[in-house]
Amino acid sequence: MIKLFYPLLALALLTQCQQEETYESIEVTRETGDLKFGQEALLQKFGQITLYGDEVPRRLIVSLKEIEDSRCPKDVDCVTAGNASVTLRASNSQGVNENIVLCIGDCGAEGARETHTVAAEVGGVNYKFTLKAVKPYPGQEHEGEVQKAQLVVEKV
Repeated sequence: MIKLFYPLLALALLTQCQQEETYESIEVTRETGDLKFGQEALLQKFGQITLYGDEVPRRLIVSLKEIEDSRCPKDVDCVTAGNASVTLRASNSQGVNENIVLCIGDCGAEGARETHTVAAEVGGVNYKFTLKAVKPYPGQEHEGEVQKAQLVVEKV
């Protein structure tokens, strides 16, 4: 009886193994660790990117301070659609802007929106910050997956 138990146990354990799914993500940095203005980036909480180009003499450092996501999960009936918001910190050698808040979804009086763009000044230079998405969408996350904000920063 014991001789049958161990092979059956091994067979049961082997059949439970599943292949891990892989997901494509937007590459945040290249070999230099920098992005040009206008390129999309996926940024997780406390992550940071450095942007350059467009005749701007100073590099812009953008970090993600906070992600809040109250969106209604897919295939669930909710009273409100909810929203996802991010708080950014942007700085260069001439100044800092601590609280750049972007919100997608049902964000109040403006109604529901899929993207959100905010103009902000950092060290005397004007920029446009655009939140395109917060991933993964609630109800579609996989174990261990970290929330990320899909952003685009442009010089105005």
